[in-house]
Amino acid sequence: MAKLEGVKTLDMVNGEITKVSYDGAEYERVEGIPRSVGRAGDLLLNGYDHSDLEVNAFYKIVDKDGLKTIYDEVEDAHNNALTEGAVFRKVSASQPSLEDRVSTTEKDIAALKSDVATLKSEAKTEYVRIDKSEAKAGDFVKFGDTMRSFLTPGKYYEIISVDDSGDPHIIDDDGDYYDTYGHNFEVYRKVSAASVEAEPKPERLKVGDYAKVVTDLTSHAKRDDIVKIIEDDKSIIPFLAEHLNGDNAGWFVEVQLVRATDEEVAEAKRKQAEEEERKRWAAIGREVGEYKRGDVVRAIISSEAVSKGTIGIVGEISGTCFRVNAKNITTYNWSNANYVELIAPVEARFDRK
Repeated sequence: MAKLEGVKTLDMVNGEITKVSYDGAEYERVEGIPRSVGRAGDLLLNGYDHSDLEVNAFYKIVDKDGLKTIYDEVEDAHNNALTEGAVFRKVSASQPSLEDRVSTTEKDIAALKSDVATLKSEAKTEYVRIDKSEAKAGDFVKFGDTMRSFLTPGKYYEIISVDDSGDPHIIDDDGDYYDTYGHNFEVYRKVSAASVEAEPKPERLKVGDYAKVVTDLTSHAKRDDIVKIIEDDKSIIPFLAEHLNGDNAGWFVEVQLVRATDEEVAEAKRKQAEEEERKRWAAIGREVGEYKRGDVVRAIISSEAVSKGTIGIVGEISGTCFRVNAKNITTYNWSNANYVELIAPVEARFDRK
């Protein structure tokens, strides 16, 4: 939902807006950080600086897959906007009537009875997590964060079949046959409570841990990115993270991250190192490992005639090998490009200008 039009200021204290009206209803200011106190239906006086949002404009807070957010003019979600600004709540909502309170209490009691009945019925069975490769018809899948309206995060869906690629097929909330290919999910098997102990709860992420993003609802990271936790404020959206290159990855709800394995972290760091190396060579207009005659290099691995640490100048080039002309080398001086590092490209040598 885009910026709201027609919001009128009704009261101010010390220069701060404390009461507004919108669409025939009055809204009062609620103290606290928006991401902690905001609810669906509240108004947000935006204080978040973003090119697609207007500072000091009002936006309606909505619930998107269990997360509170606002939408800009082109219907893009901005969860991080709820880190700044002020929340305003409809007066009738913040000051309910006696009838409203009685009605709400009756509904809560009914819901509690339903929950108790559900717990009793489920007490005899448990779900134990298994590897995805073990999935078969009759097992269950559970999705974490998902943008599909016909899939409910945390719900167990029975597997109808598993295709040749190992992807489970289920019946979604719309009653349609659905292929889980491309989704992030866990596989569970229903067992008797008497036959297995409950699966231990995963250890909570902490500052310094590496995690994998399992949501598409963030503006500074994408699904499957590996990030590092740098702050945990224990709030509703507790984790601030950064990418492996140090760039900001934004704030995350706990369910939007899972602990990354050592292999995933190592692979992500390898890719990051390759990207940094590519940028370093691109800055001088070359592909990675593209040496030219006249470049100054240093041996990082000893070859037959060029020992580690030798500094020389690239001479004759043949494929991925070239001569390293150095003062102390008078015989065979061929080296592989992988055995040296570039110290200065020929274009930057003052003695060649």
